[in-house]
Amino acid sequence: MAAGAVAGILFAALALPAADDAKDAKDAKDAAKKKPDPPRVLVVQPLGIEVGTLAKLRVRGTALTNATSVRLTGPGSNAPVVLGARGDAVKIEGFDAARVGDQRLEIEFTLPVGTDAGTNTALVVEGPNGASASFPLVVLPAGWVLGEKEPNNGFREAPGAKPPVNLRGALDSSGDVDVFRVELESGQTLHAEVLAARFGSTLDAMLTLYTGDGAVVASNDDAFGRDPSIDRKVAATGDYFVAVSYANEKAAATHEYVLQLRVR
Repeated sequence: MAAGAVAGILFAALALPAADDAKDAKDAKDAAKKKPDPPRVLVVQPLGIEVGTLAKLRVRGTALTNATSVRLTGPGSNAPVVLGARGDAVKIEGFDAARVGDQRLEIEFTLPVGTDAGTNTALVVEGPNGASASFPLVVLPAGWVLGEKEPNNGFREAPGAKPPVNLRGALDSSGDVDVFRVELESGQTLHAEVLAARFGSTLDAMLTLYTGDGAVVASNDDAFGRDPSIDRKVAATGDYFVAVSYANEKAAATHEYVLQLRVR
């Protein structure tokens, strides 16, 4: 046999394993692509759960319609979770499914009195293809939670808020600004903090503190990721106004927040 023919046979024999390996790798990759995804939680509304009160939550994400159960982790994890309606989620203009999900799942539960407030409680959605990653919830103490009262878009309309308090709101319409009036005494320090983007909200918030006559005392955009925070000692006793607005000038139904106000 000619030397060239022998070399060709040897080359073909050596190439076969490589070809088989490539085929196996492609088959494995194709199988991975076809494997159904586990549930994924991206947004939970409303933001902020009051201890001892029935929480009715709307969960947005992907692969949620086949959920078999939902459980809690951390403080209050023994609270039973009831699954409700599920289906396609309403599209949020300006945000794709990878950010806000394309499916929804409604759930209900009550965190028992005595559950520690904070951000250590999380929910996990389980389905036939696995479980979601833990999604952190904002747990608020009983009696310290107020819902937004419209209209509150300006100083004259601003409702009073007496710290310590947690204010739940949403900037879901074009040009929306939420303003709250706080009475402070000379020498007091106001701590104002927005909880939003850290917990799945699409809100990129701006926080501003004004004097009673409209002068800016302090303003902040990003303190904790995209969530703003202000700590400011005031020089004079009187009314002050805290305004929550959105930094990117884009309204959305998923622009929810909790505004925490504390005084020391």
